[in-house]
Amino acid sequence: MEAVLELLRRLVEFLGGVGPVLFGIVLLLVAPYVDRLLVRRKRISFRVLYNSKIGLGPEQHNGGADPAEHGPPQLRRVARLLGRMSIVVIRIRNSGSYDIDPDDFERPLSFTFGGRLVWNARVSDASTDKLREHLRESLRFFPEEDQPAKDGLVTVRQRLSDRMARWLGASSVQGQDVAEPAWHGVRLDGLRMKRGQKAKLVVVLREPDSGEGEITKVVGHSGKLKDAGLIQDERENRRVTLPRVTVALVIVLSALLVLSQLSDPRDPTVACASGELRVVGSTVFMPAMRAVADEYEKVCGDARILTEATGSIGGVRRVAEAGANANLIAVSDGKSKVHHDRLHAEKLAIVTFHVVVNSGVGLATLSVDDLRKINKGDYTDWSRLRDDKTPLPIRIVSRDQDSGTRDLYEQQVLRTGENVLSSNECLDKDRNPSAPVIRCERQDNAEVIHKISTIPGAIGYADAASLAEARKAGTVTALTLDGEAFDPETAAQAGYPFWTVEHLYAKERPGAGSLAASFMDFARSHALAQVRLAEVGFDPCVTKEGLEEACELR
Repeated sequence: MEAVLELLRRLVEFLGGVGPVLFGIVLLLVAPYVDRLLVRRKRISFRVLYNSKIGLGPEQHNGGADPAEHGPPQLRRVARLLGRMSIVVIRIRNSGSYDIDPDDFERPLSFTFGGRLVWNARVSDASTDKLREHLRESLRFFPEEDQPAKDGLVTVRQRLSDRMARWLGASSVQGQDVAEPAWHGVRLDGLRMKRGQKAKLVVVLREPDSGEGEITKVVGHSGKLKDAGLIQDERENRRVTLPRVTVALVIVLSALLVLSQLSDPRDPTVACASGELRVVGSTVFMPAMRAVADEYEKVCGDARILTEATGSIGGVRRVAEAGANANLIAVSDGKSKVHHDRLHAEKLAIVTFHVVVNSGVGLATLSVDDLRKINKGDYTDWSRLRDDKTPLPIRIVSRDQDSGTRDLYEQQVLRTGENVLSSNECLDKDRNPSAPVIRCERQDNAEVIHKISTIPGAIGYADAASLAEARKAGTVTALTLDGEAFDPETAAQAGYPFWTVEHLYAKERPGAGSLAASFMDFARSHALAQVRLAEVGFDPCVTKEGLEEACELR
């Protein structure tokens, strides 16, 4: 049984998961209504309400004798006539969502009656008098279905009067056989019905021969509406209909969904916990952490992980100020200078950063010493650092004070704090005209890259993932420092300085079985989490061999 439930669960996952299956059920439920209201919104329905013999029974006349064989000659003739006649009553209605006009028909609606011939017809129980008159005028009678129908109801009535007079002996040719009517069917030419209107068509018929036998009961129809319109016999008991198919599929999908949820979808390699956990901190790392949280929630359905990009410093500060049971952890770009020794920390991944310039600067590398001189204001124009001596102001785009990226840049590259904030829009010193440099600040690395991409002479810094798209577009250049790029193999030597290890911080070591402990362990060491980190360029610290050597350095 468990194997069957697991198979059903995997089938639901193959179909896209619970959400798409539920969406499919909803679509199936509304499909018949869409078909009726939008697709095949023009419909004509009919139903044969009555189809039976008229004839006189022997119990009604001449003491039980058959009137066709006894009694006055006129009565015998009438009895024989009525014995071969029948009446058909057909209800016709507009069952669609729109009015029906003559232009909506590709072929008009017609009725035939097997071998029976039409003697008379009338329209009754119409929704309006106007509809009744319209149907009377639109009735046409045809000798064969594929032949033109020229005769209207007036012609039929005139011939009926003549015929009955002769049968009753009122003409000069008494007793002479009267020619049978030649009409085999009724056609509604130019039918026009408003939505919801209906009427009944009553047709009097006679068998073509005078022999004995049961009256035939055949009623055929033909006609076609244009486009997706439908002419429907309401008495047809079709086994396969759209509502039946959709209901069957809804039952199957609902059963599949319910049964699939009875299986346990949890990965045995994950020590799941329930509850709610909030993760705050690094704007650089938070998108990757959101992807890791999504993977955890898929496996552990009773857990809810909330993420919030507050900046590394602000995130660690919130953890430090929170209570012991706050269900709060932080991600930080590097060690927290203030709170590291007072909090529980776990190393998560290596994050590489780059110094970035607008592609118009035309440089591929800078020395760390040059960056420090740019920060101090010794160099304020790129003409001092490149072969092209055309004046181009240096404009510094930095992160704000809560940024772990900025803190790392100041510690590992500048070895001092950044210069004064002098600009709002990063174009000139509109905040502080006496400042030695043009320098503005932005809240996250994506904003920094956007500014550098669009401002001539701009320089700043960001993580590798944040500038990937801008590098592809050719709007920015990631510089090497002193001609070197980051290499984990040489990180222990005095090589590329601008990298760090992402840290996870909790108020104290999470208790065994808690959501914080389970999620921190999942984020650091589970294969699903490591795939999500690697996808955006972060190298996990925990490997099959243990802790990555470079992670021990920071």
